[in-house]
Amino acid sequence: MGALVDIDDYVVQSRARGPQWASAQLERAEHAIREVTGCDRLPADEWLVVLTGPDPDRLTRRATALAEEVRARIGRAGNLTATVSLGRPGPRAESEAEARRTNSYKLLLGGDRVITAPAWDDHRVGPPVRIEAELARAVQTGDRRAAAGLLASWVDRCAQERDLDPRALHRWLVGELLFIVDVANRRRLADGSTDWVDACERLPVSELMAVSTIHERSYLRIWLEETLVGIVPRASRTDRNILSTAESYMAAHYADPGLRLSTVAEAVSASPYYISHLFAKERRTTFLRQLTALRLRHARALLTTSTLPVDTVAVRSGYHSAKAFRGVFKRHVGCSPSEYRQSYRPEP
Repeated sequence: MGALVDIDDYVVQSRARGPQWASAQLERAEHAIREVTGCDRLPADEWLVVLTGPDPDRLTRRATALAEEVRARIGRAGNLTATVSLGRPGPRAESEAEARRTNSYKLLLGGDRVITAPAWDDHRVGPPVRIEAELARAVQTGDRRAAAGLLASWVDRCAQERDLDPRALHRWLVGELLFIVDVANRRRLADGSTDWVDACERLPVSELMAVSTIHERSYLRIWLEETLVGIVPRASRTDRNILSTAESYMAAHYADPGLRLSTVAEAVSASPYYISHLFAKERRTTFLRQLTALRLRHARALLTTSTLPVDTVAVRSGYHSAKAFRGVFKRHVGCSPSEYRQSYRPEP
């Protein structure tokens, strides 16, 4: 009887926390699994355990108990959780394949659980909701992130359907991706139909089929965003429109201490180098100077119109600490925040 141990949200957490953290967590998980099963890790973040025995019922109970023990030990060993998917008792190759099929239900059910082999039922005729109109608008305006968000939200909605087979959801998703390719493709044949030879250059069939192997919604969102970059053309905009959008984003988010050039560039779908170039070309300044100017203007207003402590003014102006704020303030304004408050606050 096959049991597939699959770490939850591993790709997303690896990207967020870095490869060193991810490698250390996998080592802890592997140690926990070896303590219970002694099996080896497969490529990536999975382990396949095979149990044998003459009595199918006893084998199923043993596999279920082992799955719960493995899941609990991984949770205690580090900052990861795991899903264990079980096949049915039978010939080894068939049970291993069924454990993998069972694991596809993780896309619907979520992680951190034991999933038993379901009764496969794939008779759905269509998704519960349609989003083609909204998708078309996002694609036609070149908003890749909005298109990816629409698809991810739609998957969440479909996953709520009772007795849904993940194979049906994968088919629906392939259909939506083909729809996006059709809308985005600007080359048409003489009769007005899509030039699918050119379209398949944007989305190769191998990439399209890869969606059927995805069993985590967190990774699906990443996959969609990265795949749509090659499908959806960016909307045509002038340099000044891009810079204006970047400045508007900065004006709305300058109080975020984590705001970076890369953050703004991603928000306006441009490269950090290009945004830096536009600030130098159009404004004769730099991104950092512009951001500092926004933060200090807000800080000066708070210092002269409120009695907030300097530490609070620093946080509300986008600085991690009062020390950093004081340093930047004195370097650019010529005095400390307290001295500025004393000099420029009007008399009662």
